[in-house]
Formats: sequence, structure tokens, C-alpha cells
Amino acid sequence: MKLRALKPGGKIGLLAPAFPPNPEKLKKGIDYLLGLGYELKLGESLTARHGYFAGNDALRLDDIHGMFADPSVDAILCARGGWGGLRLLDKIDFDLIRQNPKALIGYSDVTTLQAAIWQQCKVPSLSGPMAAVEMGGGILPFTSQHFWGQMQNPNPEYEFDFSDEKIEIWKEGNAEGLLLGGCLSMVAHQLGTPWSPDYNGSILFIEDVGEAPYKIDRYLAQLRQAGVFKNINALILGDFIDCEDENPDRNSFSLVEILKEYFAGAPYPVLYNFPYGHGMKKVTMPIGVKTKLETTKKTVTFKNPFS
Repeated sequence: MKLRALKPGGKIGLLAPAFPPNPEKLKKGIDYLLGLGYELKLGESLTARHGYFAGNDALRLDDIHGMFADPSVDAILCARGGWGGLRLLDKIDFDLIRQNPKALIGYSDVTTLQAAIWQQCKVPSLSGPMAAVEMGGGILPFTSQHFWGQMQNPNPEYEFDFSDEKIEIWKEGNAEGLLLGGCLSMVAHQLGTPWSPDYNGSILFIEDVGEAPYKIDRYLAQLRQAGVFKNINALILGDFIDCEDENPDRNSFSLVEILKEYFAGAPYPVLYNFPYGHGMKKVTMPIGVKTKLETTKKTVTFKNPFS
């Protein structure tokens, strides 16, 4: 399903579906977007508080529904992630989203909403920078290029050439499939629910932050036992930031040892250290779009979800 295009001067809906944003970073993110000439619709969740959430479940849900229902809003940008999306899935009006397909932009906990929207509606979304994180902290030129380059792409495809990146090719090959994934822990927590996508034939991408190697091992074991890794067409391993074990008595495996145990002998192409994740440098990953990975050319090519 094609997304509504965000044209110059268009309106972006801004909300916080999980944790509350830092007010100073949020203001900088708002100023950044206004400086680019966009109009903004600010959700109540941006300033609401309910324990560790940006407002209670009902308020955050109303913000999501309101942004999709408003015909003047062209795209929906999350302020930050955290935790909270999984609590909302059984209350989301997916018919409303299906009838008003717009780009939901964010990553981390937003993975949960994006995966559910794809599973239920076949509406693509963008796993990319957020208003009170990258945009509120001085967005890097690389991140800006590969976000706005896709949001404003007039061509049927968007190609990312990674020949200049420090990406390791663990398994050579070419592959095609729908691009699915996001934050590993969110992908794992969603398994077994009606809102978890079918990963068969996909190009799966995963990353995470602040998880010790044994926890990464646990998530990967869950996905393997659920059969996720058996029938994918390719795997992209992004950034795994601060994923070291702080307990010196645990005799921990390293993160790379864990990942190589699972994927070094994979029968499909595998990339490691792909620039995507919780770091400030990231390629925006369009969830639910046809994607082609060619290790010989060192390119990843995404179909344009807006055309």
C-alpha cells in the first residue's frame, strides 16, 4: 500500500507513544522541523505524564488515532521510544490506519507499532530518526541524507551504497524480500501475538541497545525456536550499542561471539555492523517494502513506499 507523500511545507504530526521526551531536546527537534518549512501538529502526549509514560494508555492511543484520522497530517513522527507500544496493540483501530495510510516514523519501542501496522494493515512505515533524539540533538548529515532522501524521493527506488562503510559481510550473496524488523527485544516480545509479522521470505534487520550478551542470546534463541531465522532471505545486523556484560564474574561471551554462533554459517546473505540502530548515525529502514541486497555491488535498494 502506498503512503501519503510529505510535500514541502506539509504537515507532520508529532507524538510520544511511549516514554516522555526531554523537553529541551523536543524543542530543538520542533525548531529543526519548523526551520525546514514544515507545519506541525503537536500531540498531547508530548507534554503529558503518567508514571514513566507520556500520558496514560488512553491518551497515547488517542494521539495515534487522531494523527491518522486528521486529513491535514501527511506523516507521523515520534518524539522518542522507551516502552509502551505493546500495551496498546489490542486497542488500536487498524481499520482507521488502513484507510489513512501515512508514514509512522521512529525506532526502538516504535518497532512494536510498526510491526503491528504492517501485520494488520500492510501499511509501510519508516524506522528512522525521532524528533527529540536525532533531530533534537544535532542530526548528523549522514542520517539526514538517508532520511529526507527517502521522504522526498521522486524515484521508484532508493539505493544505499555501503562500499564506504565499515560493514562486515559474513555471508556473500544477493537476496530480495520485504524489509522487516527493528529493535531485537521488541521483535522478540511481539512473537506469539496476533500482531507479529510473518518473517518468511523477508530481509530481516535487527539491532538493540543496553542489553547484555546473555539477553541478546535469549532473544535470538527465542526467534530461532520460533522458526524466524529458518526461512528469511537475508539478515542485516545493525548497531548493538552498550551490549557488554557489566558483571565480571559471569565469564560472558562477547556480543560478536554470540552473533557469529547464530549466523556465521547462515545459508543466506548476512551483513554485520550496518549503520542502523540507537546510534546517531543511521540509515532509515522502510518497513514492509520490497528490498534488494547485493553484497557483490555492496548496495541495499529499497522500493519507494511513497510511489
